[in-house]
Amino acid sequence: MEPKLLITLLLTTLLSSLVSSSTTITQQNKYSTFVKTSCSSATYPAACVKSLLPYASTVKTNPLRLATVALSTTLKSANATLSTITQLSKTKQITKWEAAVLKDCIGDIKDSMDEIKSSIKQISGIPKSVDKRFAISNAQTWTSAAITDQNSCLDGFSDRKVMNPAIKQKIRNSIVNLARVSSNALYLINHLSV
Repeated sequence: MEPKLLITLLLTTLLSSLVSSSTTITQQNKYSTFVKTSCSSATYPAACVKSLLPYASTVKTNPLRLATVALSTTLKSANATLSTITQLSKTKQITKWEAAVLKDCIGDIKDSMDEIKSSIKQISGIPKSVDKRFAISNAQTWTSAAITDQNSCLDGFSDRKVMNPAIKQKIRNSIVNLARVSSNALYLINHLSV
């Protein structure tokens, strides 16, 4: 092969690679901007961006996909919360009253998880749904119910009895994080337009 032809071929390949790379970066920026913009007016914008930005390339610029991912991350958070509370309930230093409150809380979080799954099912079914507004309304109802159950868990600790402060704080932190991602998911569902 002639040296000029080889150089031309190499330069063409290099330029093509640079253009392709630039396009990919531009798309990634577009997807990240979409997530940030969608989260900017959410109930907890910083938590919204933190939990959803890693999924920008999956979401692209699709609001329905963003709501689905928000619910999926909520379910992951609920699972982590359940794990934390379950571990704490097995601690030998807790009182009978604390064990009872933790057992109730575990039930609340499990109910919340079931409701989030129902919401995911509703949102996932929207593309094929005949009545898209009804499906969104159902998802809103299920997600609101999940948030109510999360708050019920916290209400169990507001009793006058004293609870181990370290246990109470761990649970509170976990529930607050879960409630924030849940509220953000509900916000994104509320702003779907079909």
